Amino acid sequence: MAIARLSVGIGKKGKASPHAQYIAREGKYAKDNNSLEKLEHTGHGNMPAWADHNPNYFWQSADEHERKNGSTYREHVIALPRELDSDQRHELIKDWIAQEIGDKHAYQYAIHNPPAMDGKEQPHAHIMFSERTRDGIERDPDQYFKRYNGKNPERGGAKKANTGMKPADRKADLLAQRDRWEQTCNDHLKRAGRYQRISMKSLKEQGIEREPINFTMTQLKKPEIKDTYKSLLEAKEQDHQAQLDIIRVLEATALVEINRQIRLKAEEQKAKQEKVQKRTQKPEEPQKAPQATNAIPKAPKPQIQPIKAANAPIIEGQTVKEALYVGQSFDEMVVQTAERIRAETIEPYKAEMTRLEGGYKALQDNNSWFGKGKREKQMQELATEYKGVERDFNAIKNRDFTMQAKNHIEYKAPQAHTKNEQASETLNYHASFRYGATQAQAGRQYTGEIIAVNRLGVMQKTPTGRKVYHDLDSFETLPNVGDKVTAIYNEDGKADLVPADKAEITRQIQQVELERQQSKDIERDR
Repeated sequence: MAIARLSVGIGKKGKASPHAQYIAREGKYAKDNNSLEKLEHTGHGNMPAWADHNPNYFWQSADEHERKNGSTYREHVIALPRELDSDQRHELIKDWIAQEIGDKHAYQYAIHNPPAMDGKEQPHAHIMFSERTRDGIERDPDQYFKRYNGKNPERGGAKKANTGMKPADRKADLLAQRDRWEQTCNDHLKRAGRYQRISMKSLKEQGIEREPINFTMTQLKKPEIKDTYKSLLEAKEQDHQAQLDIIRVLEATALVEINRQIRLKAEEQKAKQEKVQKRTQKPEEPQKAPQATNAIPKAPKPQIQPIKAANAPIIEGQTVKEALYVGQSFDEMVVQTAERIRAETIEPYKAEMTRLEGGYKALQDNNSWFGKGKREKQMQELATEYKGVERDFNAIKNRDFTMQAKNHIEYKAPQAHTKNEQASETLNYHASFRYGATQAQAGRQYTGEIIAVNRLGVMQKTPTGRKVYHDLDSFETLPNVGDKVTAIYNEDGKADLVPADKAEITRQIQQVELERQQSKDIERDR
């Protein structure tokens, strides 16, 4: 699962260049990139001209010219999600740098990916940046790191940021930065189509009643601590699997219920369509006999018949309607699964509360004077224990189990998960397909050439150059690309296709040309 970690460190004078070599795997830290610890990406930016070709020269100069006991750099060490691939993690870090550092400070970064104790990836990033602020003044290495001259900036060094901040302000700034990282990281996970999310909140803020477990790397190298930590990781994984197995026996029931609902909705939709078709069919009116008259008869107006294409296009792939149906069914499955997880998780707490209530009532109903003080103490202990269990009960009752439900479905019902991913992809394509086009509406008509017919819908281009999007379900028979038609919509959102009136198309084109010419005349008169 995605891990939330962002730590901020400070580098003292003499430490910048060696540390830059370490994160970039240069000098004595150079390693074969095919070894166990992989250097995925590295880069730098905002360097002065004299260090742009070699960022380590910048850090060497900082080590040499910064004042004694001064800081040469600050560093972010950030855990990156395994759920993102190498390129996606790189884009995440570049976005973070653009947001937090921008063009204000010289920086260098590297993304490492060593193996974790569970044998999987452990990607993390090191971002070093100078506290010296870029102000557009060119300075050589000797001057760049001197004390800032407020009256004559060009005579002093670059100004350091965050100087004079109170500890409380620094703490508040760090907390705000951690919140921004949570938002940025989760945005990239969402963009990548991953449901995992990170939280920078403490265990207490998340309602988890346990102390955090922290080991240094030196401690983890000790066999006894390493084995203990691996056991903790395995126990955590087993607990996670236990949560998933809670609804293992309910999976078949959930899928059967979903399939039943899908079948009922399909039957209901079919009945509605048949009802609409019956309502829209008009009875044929009997023809009236011609009456004798002296007036010159008018030529009968030709009746336009709807197009009945013999070679209607065949739609291949998942349609938008099918994708929406899959997404809706998946959402319902997630809701039902989440509620079952909640019910199974909360049941032991309900049983414990019932037990405590019974014990308290039994002591309360005992009116004997013997042992009264002891009973009152026991009642107090039971009341305290009850409050703790009740607090946990309410926390679970209000907890969002959506992520656990999706995680369960991905592992236990991979076909449903894959179908939902495909449906999401179809809907994304659909949004791009209809971008900038007008949505056809009931009770209106649209004339023009059909320029696209596919699983995402029908696109029509009017003589004025406007694009009109039509749903596939709008037509009884789909048009072909290149057809010049008029789509006439009734109040129920269904459309008949008739051959386009060439005179109307010509009139619209002439009207557009006239408006363009009038606009040109107005501009010329100005």
